[in-house]
Amino acid sequence: MMKSPKIRFKGFDGDWEQRKLGDVVDSVDTGKSKFNKEDSSGEYPILGSTSVIGYDDKYDYEGDFILTARVGANAGNLYRHAGKVKISDNTVFIQTSQNIEFLYQLLIQFDVKKLSFGTGQPLVKASELKNLELMMPTDMKEQMRIGMYLKNLDNLITLH
Repeated sequence: MMKSPKIRFKGFDGDWEQRKLGDVVDSVDTGKSKFNKEDSSGEYPILGSTSVIGYDDKYDYEGDFILTARVGANAGNLYRHAGKVKISDNTVFIQTSQNIEFLYQLLIQFDVKKLSFGTGQPLVKASELKNLELMMPTDMKEQMRIGMYLKNLDNLITLH
């Protein structure tokens, strides 16, 4: 098995490593926030399975997140959010303090939907994501470069 890609940015060499996602991020978990669905007047976003579903006066989590629906048709569809938030219990989140853009792009390429199982309502479990093995460069600068390149490419495609 090839341990590095055929095409690299100039200045980077060495093998990539196969790593478990749970070993390279701060947290992979299911949201546990409690909130009042009737009152949505606060300052902090409440993150649901696909986007912001309301606001609350308090937050439970802070940082950069990659999120997906835990159950249903959107299980495995990823989105990002940063800041002070609440996260609903039907949402799985990945939190990391470094190179979130690289991980987001890597997970999009992997297609997290492949981890979902179940016939009626597809399900993605945090434990499955934690144990997901991915090939990645060991050099954080290379991860950053790849993440920014792919983000810029996504933005360019979105514009056209």
